[in-house]
Amino acid sequence: MTEYLNKSDRCIVCFGSPKDTKLIKHHVSYFPEKIAFVHYECHKKIHDSEFSPFIQYNDGDSRMYYNMKENKDESGSTIKVRLESQ
Repeated sequence: MTEYLNKSDRCIVCFGSPKDTKLIKHHVSYFPEKIAFVHYECHKKIHDSEFSPFIQYNDGDSRMYYNMKENKDESGSTIKVRLESQ
């Protein structure tokens, strides 16, 4: 289940509203999934800083998450789960 750390009407980094630019979803964590809404510029700051409390994942988690998401079928099970059950 996805946990949203803030609402889509306020950037979690600068606390600004999405007046001029729409807020985007930033994965703070993939396992478990935690998402924060941020401005694009704030998103760049998160990834450009040496330390950010808004990055709580390991190298490779993003690739693993999107590979798993891509391989799900309509029932929500992954290819790996389907193969293991055969």
